[in-house]
Amino acid sequence: MLDTLRGFTDRLLGRGSAAITVPVMDGVLKPNRALDNAEVVAELADIDDLAVADGVLWIAAGHALYRLDGGVPVEVRRFERPITALAAAPGGRLALALGGTQVLLLAPDGATAHTLVEAGGRALRCVNALAWDEAGRRWLLTEGSAEHAPERWCHDLMAHGASGRVCAWAPGGGAAQQLAAGLRHAFGVLPQAGGTVLVGESWAHRVLALGPNGTAPRVADLPGYPSRMAAAAGGGFWLSCFVCRTQLVEFVLREEAYRRRMVAEIDPRYWIAPALSSGHSFLEPLQGAGVKQMGVLKPWAPPRSYGLVVRVNAQGQVVSSLHSQVDGRHHGITAVAEHGGALFAASKGGGRLLRVRMTAEEQGAAR
Repeated sequence: MLDTLRGFTDRLLGRGSAAITVPVMDGVLKPNRALDNAEVVAELADIDDLAVADGVLWIAAGHALYRLDGGVPVEVRRFERPITALAAAPGGRLALALGGTQVLLLAPDGATAHTLVEAGGRALRCVNALAWDEAGRRWLLTEGSAEHAPERWCHDLMAHGASGRVCAWAPGGGAAQQLAAGLRHAFGVLPQAGGTVLVGESWAHRVLALGPNGTAPRVADLPGYPSRMAAAAGGGFWLSCFVCRTQLVEFVLREEAYRRRMVAEIDPRYWIAPALSSGHSFLEPLQGAGVKQMGVLKPWAPPRSYGLVVRVNAQGQVVSSLHSQVDGRHHGITAVAEHGGALFAASKGGGRLLRVRMTAEEQGAAR
């Protein structure tokens, strides 16, 4: 009863869950050109995920698996379906999700050792992130939705999707277990010491910590939609935000009748919704400050697409950020990984593998 009353007053007064405010990018989140100025290692259409183990950087792009060799991605294997998630473990073992519906475990010789097609008694539908949990000797995975495939993430956003989950799988030890469910698009998973597991909850704009004592937010009220994570040198982690929030999108998400008509009648490419890349068509929706003046798109305009990576310390505080602003080229960052003293980022919106040299402070402990 109290929740119903609170929801009514929030809608009446435009506060709480009904507010359309978005956190301001300032302080450690102040926009910069770090991602736009990053070194372009390779042009890889449909690049999506990265993984590091035994000093090797693995790259998933479309149907192909690559290995970075001498600074150049070399194709290792090609699959019949697109790779929607990738993880690596010591000893040359790899885990890949194909089409979001099955997970393959590859032995060091490339042979398929195990296959997973369901977890918690439910068929896999939208596996979008994987990680190896050394302490638990298990693989962790997130599913964004029980209804939509990974490439239909925007449909899940517009439907207020809340069917995401995180699972754990120990091959040879029985069926995969469901650790948490009912998440608002689970995307990104990272094991921590003591059995805690970090999970990105995209539509709730936060990172959750699942531990022996329950669930608690680790990072909350982000200006973007979080996705995959990677451990950072010296503690903490790197977090990619694959798209950013705007007041216009927040408003549309709260206008039920308008949103339903838009989804039913308009081509998804032209929805008032975030995107991995933009500027390809004059039919794309515009927000007032995003209208070009004399053919120039202002870098501070509301972002339909954006590039954002944040560094979070061990206490859950954002301590630095890397940006590709609205007028930049490296949007839609879906994965990050430290390798060889640099931070690598997958710009799915730009179709590029990026390398950012880290400062001495970034390579040490994040305070």
